[in-house]
Amino acid sequence: MESLVSEDILLQLLNEELGSKVRLIDYKIGNQHHDYLVLLVRLQQPSIEVVVKLAGPGAPYACPFDRTAALHRLVATKTSIPMPEVIAVDTSYRKWPWRYMIKAHVHGNEWAKVRYQMDEGQLSDAYRQIGNAVAQLHTIRFPAFGELNAGGQVEKGYPYLTALEERINSSVRNIRLRDFFFSVMSQYTHLFDDVCTPNLCHEDLHKHNILFEQRKGQWCLATILDFDKGWAGHREIDTARLDLWTGMTNLDFWQAYQEIHQVGALYKQRRPIYQLLWCLEYAQPTARHLADTKQVCRELGVPPIESFEGCVG
Repeated sequence: MESLVSEDILLQLLNEELGSKVRLIDYKIGNQHHDYLVLLVRLQQPSIEVVVKLAGPGAPYACPFDRTAALHRLVATKTSIPMPEVIAVDTSYRKWPWRYMIKAHVHGNEWAKVRYQMDEGQLSDAYRQIGNAVAQLHTIRFPAFGELNAGGQVEKGYPYLTALEERINSSVRNIRLRDFFFSVMSQYTHLFDDVCTPNLCHEDLHKHNILFEQRKGQWCLATILDFDKGWAGHREIDTARLDLWTGMTNLDFWQAYQEIHQVGALYKQRRPIYQLLWCLEYAQPTARHLADTKQVCRELGVPPIESFEGCVG
């Protein structure tokens, strides 16, 4: 932890935000990269556990903590999804050499682990809970497509394909992969003519961002984490990625989802396009990721990418 913040400085921050009586009992590192740190901190006076996220100017992620905090509050207000309370957020660098967000810690276990601890009936219920939660996220609508500002509002409204192009330009950093995606997209733009409703898109739903906990012997959705990439987009961008990852959707998921939203008539045609976007955004040179990318390319009828060499970073 010393490379980004000392224990004394951390306590100063916590005293400033939670009061002079607060005491630091212990902490552990949840995630760490260059100029980026996530800490799980146990406190007394008050006796709570909090998550502290710190990001300096050299962090590998955008870390728009103010926008993330706004989306936490929006989701808590507009849905029944349990959301951790955001205690403090500051992205100004006025006093500290990093941006920070402090939020209440939500106890729970990652879907990646707990799904293997459930019996058939529990799994069915859990998938329904996930499907319902994702559908609830997608009930949050905006007046236009585009990126969200610090207040959780659309900064500049665009037609959908223009907003998507801006998103791609910022998320797919490698020019060769970006050009490849746009060449594929140019063949399928007609599939998006009916996309007209901007919804909240999480765009980072995966098996580590969905938490469950047991309550009185029942597995219950504890929360959904990490809204850092949220924007006003097309809801299928979330469901397409969930469909790509093993163990994220099944019949129970879709039944619950469709109780709130009907699946678009062109979803199956649009799905591999959104999946390709995720494959190119991350471009990890692993055998599994390359295999997924090739499969999506085959589904789209385009030449498969044989290697991500030189495309990462």
